[in-house]
Amino acid sequence: MAGRDKTEAVRQPRTAGDGPDGRTRVVVHIAPTPFFANRGCHIRILNEYEALRRAGIRVIVCTYGLGSDVADVDIRRIWSIPGYRKTTAGFSPFKPLADVLLFFLCLRVVLHEHADIIHGHLHEGGLIGWCVKTALFWRRIPLIMDIQGSLSGELRAYGTFRHLPLLLRFFSWLERLILRLPDRIICSSRASFAFIVDTSLVAEKDIEMVGDVVPASFFTVLDKRTQRERLQLASDGIIVIYSGSLLPGKGIDVLLESMRLVARSHPAISFVLVGYPKEAVEQFLRVWDNAPRVVLPGEVPYRRLAEWLAVADLAVDPKGSESGEASGKILHYMASGLPVVCFSSENNRRFLGEHGFFAVGTSATDLALAMDLALTDERARHIYGALGRERAAAEYSQDAVGRQLRALYDSLA
Repeated sequence: MAGRDKTEAVRQPRTAGDGPDGRTRVVVHIAPTPFFANRGCHIRILNEYEALRRAGIRVIVCTYGLGSDVADVDIRRIWSIPGYRKTTAGFSPFKPLADVLLFFLCLRVVLHEHADIIHGHLHEGGLIGWCVKTALFWRRIPLIMDIQGSLSGELRAYGTFRHLPLLLRFFSWLERLILRLPDRIICSSRASFAFIVDTSLVAEKDIEMVGDVVPASFFTVLDKRTQRERLQLASDGIIVIYSGSLLPGKGIDVLLESMRLVARSHPAISFVLVGYPKEAVEQFLRVWDNAPRVVLPGEVPYRRLAEWLAVADLAVDPKGSESGEASGKILHYMASGLPVVCFSSENNRRFLGEHGFFAVGTSATDLALAMDLALTDERARHIYGALGRERAAAEYSQDAVGRQLRALYDSLA
């Protein structure tokens, strides 16, 4: 009962010389999450997959039993677990069982597919990968762990163990232990890099920064008025957009309060909040007197996200830096030519340079002030949007990240 393979598993083009004996290099990616759902972590995994395929590497994704299949992606799944239906971010009591089943699935796939490298996503993926590597010790398979932030920081941000500080302390200890297991660590932000070095005593040479990938479709310029009409939005007026999980850990509570403050001086403004779950936001809107137009499209397929970004004049990212996780949504905003309002974290400034509307503090009031500045300076919005698109195209394309990951694999295999 280790798992089930897709019988129509994708066979990627083979080119000689990548792996041992002249065969195409095979890399197993471990995704301990209900892949695919329209979430930042899943988007990163999918875009890395496509970047590596363009680089001539065969990739297999091992993941949970729930989640959507993606065309042309070789996905192997564990058996579905009765009662496990949660696809949003955050802890689930079913995850420990899912991870045990995922270990057995990965063990079988790595062995039968003669994998050359194990690439574990998130801390659980790194731990599962280490268990597989240890079980197949005679193969001496290199292990890479790909993280986006701090495990304990994410649990703290979501409030998972707010009433159990000893348990949170245990996860902090476990995180430091896991970070010492892989041969190389990939992280997506400078905050994560510093956290790993400072807390886990991992050598800097064993950590590599790999940014998120933005597919070419997001750089395509779509007509704003046409897209607004097609999506039944107001053809005139300024639209501010947010895309991502509508959860406190992503800063949605801060965003809602900042929207309330901004609407007082910009009553004609509209907001589009793309994401899920919607219930808490809907409750907030029900008690908001004289609220502006707020559109909640719900979950939008990732491959259609560019169509929604095209309707906006301004994008906002309310996420703080507590978890150390990089915010890949900012890169998608940039690729779409949108000026960005966000907090002044090291990672956000690494993406935007000096061409963002940065909140000077960390409160909803600070975010609202930055949003107000952007709304009242149309010229700056156009300049920042154009420069952001250029920056994203130059540094975060699929080909650039694919070359970086392939070079990393070459150094280990």
